[in-house]
Amino acid sequence: MNALQLRENTARSTKALIVSGLVFNLFWVVAVVGQNDWLWLLGLSLLTCWGRYPQSLFFVLPVAMLGCAMDSLLLWLGIYQFEGGLIPLWLAALWLGFTSFLWFIHRNLRRYSVVILLFAGSLGGASSYLAGLKLGAIVWPLGTKVTFLIVSGCWLAFTALVWIWRLR
Repeated sequence: MNALQLRENTARSTKALIVSGLVFNLFWVVAVVGQNDWLWLLGLSLLTCWGRYPQSLFFVLPVAMLGCAMDSLLLWLGIYQFEGGLIPLWLAALWLGFTSFLWFIHRNLRRYSVVILLFAGSLGGASSYLAGLKLGAIVWPLGTKVTFLIVSGCWLAFTALVWIWRLR
């Protein structure tokens, strides 16, 4: 591959990463703001994606279950609170959407060092929950600083596990 082809492939990969990120952020907003009222739209989006890429389910389902288990543990430990006492359906759908997004970008992620991915996963994951807190979708009974540190640590571990298990 010559230098021009390499630059073109990198530019295409970067564009795909940006577009995928924007689509996932829209999915995130629909899930967190719409919650169970917009669950039908989340489900339709996921079914459309999986209908086109059924092979993604071999990655998506186990990793989303791991994420839901992490959130359930944090809920059980009193780090999180949700209305109803269980993780809500919209959050499970969000995990399915997030892991679908990861499946789409996993080749692009290989361009980055593990340290950058761990840092981005830790802070990005915790920041999304902080945004959910600000939007009233989740309650952090232990306060913002303590919970953000705990959630960052959990997301660091989650990112490392997924990297070791599925992405490398």
